[in-house]
Amino acid sequence: MLHWNIHSWRDDAGVPNHEAVAGLIRETAPHAVSLVEVNESWGAPSLLGGLAQALGYGWVFVPAFTYGGDPPSRGFGNALLTTLPISAVQQWQIHSPPEGYDGAEPSEPRTVVCARITWVGEALWVCGTHLPASDAAARASALRRLAALLGKLDGPWLACGDFNTPPSTRAGERRGAAVCPDPPEPTYPAAKPVEPIDYCLVSAGLEAEASVLRTGGSDHLPVLVSADLRRP
Repeated sequence: MLHWNIHSWRDDAGVPNHEAVAGLIRETAPHAVSLVEVNESWGAPSLLGGLAQALGYGWVFVPAFTYGGDPPSRGFGNALLTTLPISAVQQWQIHSPPEGYDGAEPSEPRTVVCARITWVGEALWVCGTHLPASDAAARASALRRLAALLGKLDGPWLACGDFNTPPSTRAGERRGAAVCPDPPEPTYPAAKPVEPIDYCLVSAGLEAEASVLRTGGSDHLPVLVSADLRRP
């Protein structure tokens, strides 16, 4: 599973990055992809849909919020791509600011999107999320809600995201989950990374490892996760 905060389809210099995103997916050929900060236009060719079709992936995008008029013209949130069969999809709200979206980061609702996929007869939930950045209390609350909701999934899961905080043992201890990469590796800012804020939570009993990929194309570095679904 590949995870990447794609910075609204822009690199850290503001240059369109959809070719870089496509190139990394093509190079790593993951079974599943988690993309966050996906910014899509309604009623126009979809960057996400075009990329997925060109690479042979199915895709899921349910925006965390919409904006740009009435009716809205754009959606922003988390997307999943996969080459494997999908048997279920669900999205949960994990942060709901009391005010409506006003263009500023603190007013952004936050969600987690999950898809149940099947590989060699085994089912696995793959999830993507993006937690609040500027409000520590809101971020902690979202992390607690995320951990509680993941614990309700009927099977093993991988939850990748831009958590905007270093790995929290509270998320793992709550449901017996682990964190990878382990030890943490910095992912932000991409040019000179110092903050380990992009990683994957792994359900209890599922073996996984991850590494940060040193590549350009966003203001965050991507993370590649490998999980072993074989039963003992």
